[in-house]
Amino acid sequence: MQLLSFIRIFVWLLPLGCTLVLANAAVAATSAELRSELVRQTVLDILSYTRWPKEPAKLRLCIAAPTEYAGALFAIERQANGRPVDVHRYGLDDEALIQRCDVIYLGVLAPERRLPLFERLQGHAILSISEQSRECIADAVFCLQPDTDRVRFRVNLDALARSGVRVHPAVLKLAKADEGAR
Repeated sequence: MQLLSFIRIFVWLLPLGCTLVLANAAVAATSAELRSELVRQTVLDILSYTRWPKEPAKLRLCIAAPTEYAGALFAIERQANGRPVDVHRYGLDDEALIQRCDVIYLGVLAPERRLPLFERLQGHAILSISEQSRECIADAVFCLQPDTDRVRFRVNLDALARSGVRVHPAVLKLAKADEGAR
């Protein structure tokens, strides 16, 4: 009799337990999707306030190294102003990064692999954005710091000066204000 009662309770609780597990998985997926969308939008915003010495008719965004947000970036087709965006992935040592990219988005990459890339970028008007450089002192122009509900970013002014691109001062002030709010 007790076994029958236990089975009834178990059968009643099993769907509830499954529902809770699935709900937690859905929240995690939704949170990851939200972060991806926030990163995509932040990248688009940065691009809209960036100017190249010779404005490209079609912006070439290149992804190098494994990234957490590549899927969202590959969904970019055009900027808010209508300019088309081509998104490609290249290996870190591929010369296409220098020859075929206006923007390089870097993912997870050890510092000893980053520095040679940035040495190769010198003299080329290429904007660099990184998702894995908390201090933002040695390499990329923009360093994204995704959080659960927003994406903060830092600007490396030395890298910006070397990059050959210009960024609207309001974006630089926004990064500075965001840094002060921490």
